[in-house]
Amino acid sequence: MNMTTTENIHLQSSGAQAVFPEFGRWRDVQRLFGIKRGTLYNLVAEGRVKSISMRRKGNAHGCRLFYLPGISHYLNSLMLEQHCNQVTPPRI
Repeated sequence: MNMTTTENIHLQSSGAQAVFPEFGRWRDVQRLFGIKRGTLYNLVAEGRVKSISMRRKGNAHGCRLFYLPGISHYLNSLMLEQHCNQVTPPRI
């Protein structure tokens, strides 16, 4: 019998940058980025972030994994977009 377990992702900083996993479950996305489950699934439906479903043929349920670098890229693009659209008040 093939038994699988799931464990939480624990990121540790090793020097300048932390090791960043490529895929994670929705709880990992919530913990890492603060994006709640419903919002995350809406972003997937809109095509803004990528995800995959892992399930065996014939099974109704599986495990959905989200592409974490893509989520980071999406958030960075929002930051750039919002930063560029900010209007600086005139100096008096």
